[in-house]
Amino acid sequence: MGSGTGAEILICGAGIAGIVLAHGLARGGLRPTVIERSPSLRRGGNAVDLRGPAVDIVAGMGVLDELQTHSTELAEFHRIDTAGNRIVTMAPEVIGGDIEVLRTELNAVLFSAAQDGIAYRFGDSIAALNDTGNHVEVTFESGLRHDFALVVGADGLHSHTRALMFGPEPDFVHHLGCYQAHFTTENLLGLCHSGMLLNQPGRTVGCYSVHQNQEIVVGLFFDSPPVAYDRTDLAAQQRWVTEVFSDMGWRTSELLVAMDRADDFYFDSIAQVVIPEPHRGRVALVGDAAYSPSLLSGMGATLAIVGAAVLADELTTTPHDHWRAFRDYRARITDMVALSHQLARVSRGWFIQSNSEQHDAESSDSADKQSDALRQQVLNAARAACEPRSSE
Repeated sequence: MGSGTGAEILICGAGIAGIVLAHGLARGGLRPTVIERSPSLRRGGNAVDLRGPAVDIVAGMGVLDELQTHSTELAEFHRIDTAGNRIVTMAPEVIGGDIEVLRTELNAVLFSAAQDGIAYRFGDSIAALNDTGNHVEVTFESGLRHDFALVVGADGLHSHTRALMFGPEPDFVHHLGCYQAHFTTENLLGLCHSGMLLNQPGRTVGCYSVHQNQEIVVGLFFDSPPVAYDRTDLAAQQRWVTEVFSDMGWRTSELLVAMDRADDFYFDSIAQVVIPEPHRGRVALVGDAAYSPSLLSGMGATLAIVGAAVLADELTTTPHDHWRAFRDYRARITDMVALSHQLARVSRGWFIQSNSEQHDAESSDSADKQSDALRQQVLNAARAACEPRSSE
């Protein structure tokens, strides 16, 4: 990287991948700066699962015990009909990972642990990048300019870094034919360490208890082709969700009223990112910006953590050779990413039924077994990714 150890690296995005990467780089003697467009850590979204090697990585950051105190502790999950009757009871391991925690709380815990040797700048973003071959000239929206040895985009599904250096979003983001909304509200359903799913053709309402059963997280999923919408207009997004679910039945109308009052409403498409090489010159991508499998896989947070740890390992192991570091980073994560994408596609029908058939116990059990087998393959690939590659 020219200047060797101590080189400055810009990380775009203070989410899961960005924070884990910054922690690993700082621990390895490099100087990461994390820039985040939002004025503070982002809030909202669903619970995320940490599985296998991701748990080992956060343990290495010294935050495992604290994360366990934030666990959703879900003991059971049920499919219900419009009268609220249980149709199928699902095994807890199908729903949650080794640890399941709200994304907002995971970010906060990781951020608290990743402070030493890391500079954070909130409320700013990249306006332009110029890879000179020897360094990357960065111009920020604030008007500041600075040169960095490397730049890493950890800025999510709609990565601005990716758009600047790799090309427009449609070239890499593949819509999976559905959208999602999430929010937190009071536990008006009286759930106790449990969750429910109401499926109808083309749409699903899910909810589960959090914060010692004081609140519930509500997720709404529905089929739709890609639709252009204003990602900053939350009121318009809520109107769209209300229109889709207004006649869903059960207690959906109550949940829609609660949605309008929620202060952590989150809405987005359900999509995957496919990019052959998550690096170009002195710029690389990590996490959802590089290989989002979508929430359908249940592996997004695990991939983000493992991928960030692998990239940090490569950059700190070969600090003078970013080409080799990026190449080996890609090679180590390739199988894990491909299998996670496959898992998401297999699991789509688990979230949203595409026909009028109900999920009876036999069909649900068969689908669970198929997903579980593929999930184990993903975890095996993730563990292999965490093994350092042999020196050449």
